[in-house]
Amino acid sequence: MQEKEKYRVLTMLTCHNRKEKTERCLWTLSGQNTKCEFTFIVVDDGSTDGTMEMLVEQKKELDIHILKGNGALFYSRGMHRGMKYALDNSMYDYDYYLLVNDDVDFFAEAISKLIFQSKEQNGAVVVGTTKDNEGHTSYGAIVFVKNVQHRIMEIYEWREIADAFNANCVLIPNKIFAKAGIMDSHYIHAMGDYDYGMQIKRQGGIIYPSKEYVGVCNRNSTKGLWSDTSLSRIERFKRKETIKGLPYKQWFYYLKKNFGLKYAIFYSLVPYVNIILGR
Repeated sequence: MQEKEKYRVLTMLTCHNRKEKTERCLWTLSGQNTKCEFTFIVVDDGSTDGTMEMLVEQKKELDIHILKGNGALFYSRGMHRGMKYALDNSMYDYDYYLLVNDDVDFFAEAISKLIFQSKEQNGAVVVGTTKDNEGHTSYGAIVFVKNVQHRIMEIYEWREIADAFNANCVLIPNKIFAKAGIMDSHYIHAMGDYDYGMQIKRQGGIIYPSKEYVGVCNRNSTKGLWSDTSLSRIERFKRKETIKGLPYKQWFYYLKKNFGLKYAIFYSLVPYVNIILGR
């Protein structure tokens, strides 16, 4: 079969008050992947730093669909909205669908390489693995090692099948995207990407980590979050239930949906036990 001159890639991302990072992400992807022709769906969740104005300006040169939030969508609901927009507007004819975070500093040809790997692995989903400034793997495909416990896969494991993923960079072929559907609207911020990876797998999609790093993305700091052991127990309990924490109802829903009621009952209590024990 003759190689396509360009692959059409529908890229979906959320943004909030990271104007420079968002703009750099758009131009790095569109300008440094010679085998790709990009269309973007960008969900701006109430930015106040000029991001919306920048996106409108970029429409003059880039193919961008801009969706506006009020600051209450956060990551998972923002991605749900972007993916739903794609389906509601019959955007079915793209070769690949790409989920990205705008804080990844992508390497040149990173997405082109993911496409070649997907084709090599029989049309699989390929998760772009990122590294931090020290060269250590930061985000990527995940594999469960014991019940709900998991680890991030390394690039040398690119031939091994993954169970789910961090959606910092995920390439999904057309047929798999059409079958898997969109991200569950139940999630507000966290867990939506993990859940979506398992949703893809349940629908028969095969997921692999990338064979090379796609870019640099440092892990988010835990300072000030519910898992920060320097905080008081009372403060940790409070922060756990915030949108950017690990709210009980969403965590229980995720566990029950993907692992069953028995594990949901047990593992939904584990964070509270860890806080009490100062872990």
